[in-house]
Amino acid sequence: MIVLEVVDKLKELGGKASLSLSDKRDIESLYKEVLDKTFVKTSCSDCYRDAVIEMSVYLNKNGRMKEKSNYGLKNGVLLQMSFGDSKFYTNANLTDEAAETYLGKYPGNANYFSKLPKDWKERVEKRLKPKETEYNQVLLDTLVESLKDGVSKEAVVESFKDYQINGKKVTKKLLTAHVSKALDLLEDEAAKENDEHYAQSDNEVHADESEIE
Repeated sequence: MIVLEVVDKLKELGGKASLSLSDKRDIESLYKEVLDKTFVKTSCSDCYRDAVIEMSVYLNKNGRMKEKSNYGLKNGVLLQMSFGDSKFYTNANLTDEAAETYLGKYPGNANYFSKLPKDWKERVEKRLKPKETEYNQVLLDTLVESLKDGVSKEAVVESFKDYQINGKKVTKKLLTAHVSKALDLLEDEAAKENDEHYAQSDNEVHADESEIE
């Protein structure tokens, strides 16, 4: 169901004087869909109406249903990424990204979680692994040509500091990564040319030896 449909359904359920067995089943199902947690029936006679209110408040505040998470916290646990951080995470706002970032910092606190995917360690490692730089081929080709002409790395960085990719000025970090990649490409090209040169020389030597024989 889309958010608007859920909101309308909650309004309908909230306006009923009494809830049928079918209504209660709908609330239990919506509770899982909206809040990504299982509805727990209590001895309170208004627990189903409280659930409708909880879902309505969440949707009004966030405008969407809770992102489904592969992680769950034990009752009463509050996660704080670092000491003094004003933001806390509970099951109400926990996402895979937040959980994996936290576990990357504090793997020893895995016991705070009531739900962990079997491959959570691999997920955390992948989450923390730096993303590979996406190189702009036009910039890369231009840098290679400039470096071929004998321009120094420092001079190239200075010359291209205002270069734009898709209308946005390139950052110093990204530009430096492109220059380093261009230098690597030049080294590979030079090594390839040397290999071809030695191979050609070796063939010429063998040809001379054959003629002598």
